[in-house]
Formats: sequence, structure tokens, C-alpha cells
Amino acid sequence: MRQQTKDILIRFDEFGSYETPTDFNSKEIKSNVSKLTNNLIDKFGVDFIVDDQIQDASFFCDIKLPHDLVINPKPQIGYSIRISNFGQLATINFETEYSKETVQAIINILDQNGFVYVSADELDEDYDGSFTDFYNLLGGETPSWGIRYFDYL
Repeated sequence: MRQQTKDILIRFDEFGSYETPTDFNSKEIKSNVSKLTNNLIDKFGVDFIVDDQIQDASFFCDIKLPHDLVINPKPQIGYSIRISNFGQLATINFETEYSKETVQAIINILDQNGFVYVSADELDEDYDGSFTDFYNLLGGETPSWGIRYFDYL
């Protein structure tokens, strides 16, 4: 993992907060996701569906990416931009399934809307933050940084 990414992840690693940070504002993140989604629609000219009916998770929503943007779409894959509950972090699920131009355009739009992009590849590393109780989440197996910010708990 790059040190820059590690610094970002550590910055939002709030002790005692599993699903949301103490300053979590659902109205604000919902508004930010709505603006982001509208900008994605404007850029790509296709509809994006927001799945924000998420419970027991460290992420707020998935913005479903239309199969039109995927190089060789597979029907049962959940192509999406996943938005964390922490620090306006965002990642792209199955990033290698899109063209480099599409990925870069999404990253640019995320940045323009105040989201902090983190590569899913870097999130696969073992969690090594300071929230000691989080290590017990999987009953002895070390969770990843992806679980910390972008998964069901």
C-alpha cells in the first residue's frame, strides 16, 4: 500500500466506530451522493442507480455502474462505485473491468465532488489501524482495510 493511501485510511480510523464515525451526517452524504450521481449521468449519458438501503455496514451506498461502461460485463457482478460512511472515501468495485479512460473519468468526478478515491487493490491489505476491537470482527481472522470502510460488518 502506498504511504499516501495509508495516511488517508489512518486519518479516518476512529476508535470505537464500526459502521459510522461520530460526526456522520446522513443528510449531507445523501446530498453529496445525489450531486455525484447527477455529474456521472451528465458525463456518461446513461442512468446510474443508487442503492442506499444498506444496513450493518461501513459503507453508505453503491452507485451501480451501467453495463454500458464495462468492457465485458458479466451478468451477476455488482459493478459499482462504493461510498464509505467514513471521510467521503470512495472506491470502484471491479475496476479492471472498465477502460482506463472510464476509470479516470470516474476518479475525476469523485474528486470534483469532494470524494477521496481509494483503489480497491490497496484496500485488500490487512487492517493494521489503532481500533483494537476491530481486529476481533472476524473471530480471529484479520479484517482488511476494505472491510473497515467498504463492507458489511
